[in-house]
Amino acid sequence: MKTKSIKCNFENSRGYMLDARLDIPADIDINEITNFIIFCHCFTCNKETITTFRLSRLLAENGYGVLRFDFSGLGNSEGDFSSTTFATTQDDLNSAINFLNINYQAPSFLMGHSLGGTTALSVAQDYDFVKGVVTVASPSKPEHVQHHFGHALTLLEQNITASFEVAGQYFDIEPGFIEDVRNIDMRSYLSKLEKPVLIFNIENDALVNKENAQQIQDWTNGLTTLIDITGADHLLSNREATKVVADDIVQWIVRVG
Repeated sequence: MKTKSIKCNFENSRGYMLDARLDIPADIDINEITNFIIFCHCFTCNKETITTFRLSRLLAENGYGVLRFDFSGLGNSEGDFSSTTFATTQDDLNSAINFLNINYQAPSFLMGHSLGGTTALSVAQDYDFVKGVVTVASPSKPEHVQHHFGHALTLLEQNITASFEVAGQYFDIEPGFIEDVRNIDMRSYLSKLEKPVLIFNIENDALVNKENAQQIQDWTNGLTTLIDITGADHLLSNREATKVVADDIVQWIVRVG
C-alpha cells in the first residue's frame, strides 16, 4: 500500500510551534482510517531519524495514520533544546495528542523509540481513548539518558550548563534536566498504567539493555508483551529488523484493538 505524508504543525502549552508529519495510506480516505498512532522519537533525535521514519511509513502502509513530530528544540520545531526536561517532552506529547484529537481523530495508540517510549508510557493512562502503548528499545527510567553526558554530568551536578556529544553533534543542556529526570518515579507511573503495552527489546543493544524492558514489564499494571529482536542495533538500522518490528506491532494492534 502506498503512503503519503501530510505536513502539519501545532503549538505546545509553552507557545512553541512543533513541526510534524502525518503518515497515512495514500489510497484510503483519511476518515476511513480506524486507528491513529502518535510516534515519539528518541532523545536528541527527530521525526526523520530512521527508526521513527521507517516504522511510521511501514505502519501507514498497513492502514494506520501515524503522527510523528519533533520535540521542542529539535528538528524543525521551535524552542531551545538546552531547556529540555522530561516534563517538557510530556507537554509536547500531550500537545500532539490534543492536536490529533481536535483535527483528525483521537490516537488509539502511543508509541516511542528509546526515551520517546518512556515518555509515551508516562502519559498514556491520562487518556481514556488510548488503547495501548508500544515501546522500542526504551529505558525504564528517564535518568538512563545520563549516560550520554559523560564529563558534562559533573558540571551539570554543579549547576553549570554543559555540552554533550551524540553521534558527532553537540547539544547544550541545562542542570534542570538532571534534577527533573532523577525525580521521575516511573515505577509509580507504570503501576497505574492499566493499558496493554508492547515492549521491544533489542538484543545486544549498546545503549539500552534488556533489564530495562523487563522492568517495564514487571512494573506495568496492564497486560504486557515483550519481544526480543535479534540482528539489530539501537536505531534498528537493519531494514529487515524494522520490518519484523512493524509486523509484530500490526499483529498486536489487531489482538488488543
